[in-house]
Amino acid sequence: MRYHDNIARSTEHLRAALPLMTRQRAALHPISYAVWYEFVSAINPPLSQAVLKHTAQGATLDEAQTWALYREHIGESLSSSDAEESRRLSEGLVRVLDTMAASAAEAGQETARFDNSLNNWVEQLLSSPSQQTHQDVLQELLNGTREIRGAMAVLQSQLAQSRHEISTLRDEVQKARSEALTDALTGLANRRAFDQQLSACMSNSPAQAQQEAPCLVLGDIDFFKRINDSFGHGFGDQVLRIVAQTLKNVAADQALAARVGGEEFALLLPTASLGQAQLLAEKLRSTVAAGRIRRGNVAQDIERVTISMGVTQWQRGESANSFYERADRALYASKHGGRNCVTVLEAQAA
Repeated sequence: MRYHDNIARSTEHLRAALPLMTRQRAALHPISYAVWYEFVSAINPPLSQAVLKHTAQGATLDEAQTWALYREHIGESLSSSDAEESRRLSEGLVRVLDTMAASAAEAGQETARFDNSLNNWVEQLLSSPSQQTHQDVLQELLNGTREIRGAMAVLQSQLAQSRHEISTLRDEVQKARSEALTDALTGLANRRAFDQQLSACMSNSPAQAQQEAPCLVLGDIDFFKRINDSFGHGFGDQVLRIVAQTLKNVAADQALAARVGGEEFALLLPTASLGQAQLLAEKLRSTVAAGRIRRGNVAQDIERVTISMGVTQWQRGESANSFYERADRALYASKHGGRNCVTVLEAQAA
C-alpha cells in the first residue's frame, strides 16, 4: 500500500492540501485531492517538481492540467467504472465542503446577532440604571448566552459529521489510489507503480560513489504459453499468483515487487549491491524451480515451473529506460541461454 500515514498525519496533510486546492481553477474532487495530497506529503518527488513548475510565479492549475498531472504521476487512465467512482467521490467531497461552509456562515451570523444584542444591552444599562432594567438586561443576556451555546453545539455536531465524512472519503480515495497501483491478479505493484517507484528511487539515489546504486531484477516464467495451452488460463493465473507470492516471500523489506507484464515480474532493490541482487535472483529462481503446483483437486503434480532472470545495476546519470532495457537484455540472455538461469549484465559491459 502506498499510503502509510496514520489518522493524525493524514489529517495534517488534509489541512495543508485543502487551501491549496481552493486556490486552483480546477474543481474540488478526488483527482485534485490526490495531486495535492501527494504534493504536501512529499511522497512523489516527480509530481512535486511538476506542480512547482506549473504554479511558478503565482500560476494556478486548471482542470486539464490537474488531470494530466494525475495521469502522468499518480494513476492510470480511468475506466468508465473508475470515472463513475471519481464522480461519486467528487460529489461527496463537494457536499462536505458545502456543509462546512454553511455551518461556518451560520456560526458567523449567530455571533453577529449576539454581538448586536450585547451592544443593545450595554446601551440599556447606561441609559436606565434602574434595578428593574438591570434584571431585564441580565435575563436577556442569559437567554442570549443559551442561544449562542445551542448554536455552537449544533455547529460542533455538524463539524463532527463533516470530519467523519471527510475521513470516509479519504479512505475511499486511498483505497481507489491503492487499487490503481496494484495488479488485481497477483496483489503485486503494477507497471504504473513500478515506473513511479523507479523514478523516485533514481531521484533519491545517493550521490556518493561508495554507496550502492539501485539494482533491478527482471524475471519471466518459462514456457508460460505452453502452460496456458496445456492446462487452461485458470491454471495459468494460479501459476502467476504462486510465483508472485514467492517473489514477495523472497524479496527484501525495502524491495518493490511488481508484475510488469503478462508473465514478467520485476524486483527493484534500492540499496542492494549487484552481488546481493544476483544472490536474491538465484534464490528466487531456485525456489520457483523447486516447487510443484497442483491443478485444482488433481493430486498429480504438473511438470515444474521455472523462471529466467536478468540482473543489472543502475549507472548514475543514465535514464530509467536505459536501466530497464539493460535488465531486459540480461533476461533475454537467460532465455536464450537455456532458461531457468540468472544472467548479470553490468553497465560497463552493456
